[in-house]
Amino acid sequence: IKAYREYFSTKGIFENKVYDGIPQLLKNLKARGKTLVVATSKPEEFAVKIIDHFGLSEYFTHVCGSCMDETRSTKGEVIKYALGLCGIYEAQKGQVLMVGDRSHDIIGAKENGIESCGVLFGYGSREELETAGADYIAESVTALDELSCRI
Repeated sequence: IKAYREYFSTKGIFENKVYDGIPQLLKNLKARGKTLVVATSKPEEFAVKIIDHFGLSEYFTHVCGSCMDETRSTKGEVIKYALGLCGIYEAQKGQVLMVGDRSHDIIGAKENGIESCGVLFGYGSREELETAGADYIAESVTALDELSCRI
């Protein structure tokens, strides 16, 4: 784990890409008054650097991730932490949508009593996301933008 973290912290951290259409989607959501928060399984200090590197920081109120000491290690724990930072408790959970591309995103949302949208422009398959219990499925960035207008 130590060798991986050393490589990732200097080189691997930026071996990502922003999907086409995501900056415009974030801009649209922000313009609609949505509060946007990152809840990732990546270590938080890496997630902040990645978001900064790709020029997306202006869209997010918080960037939440796992802890290097593993005190916050599951997606459910990260989502719970993010909800707490935003002051979202039971009464407001109906206003939250977790968007993710893998089953652990959907499961983490369910663990926290919030709706989820599985996206098919990431790594997970429709079957994986449906099996995990996604409330919605978006096949494209455009479909996610349209969905966000309806819910």
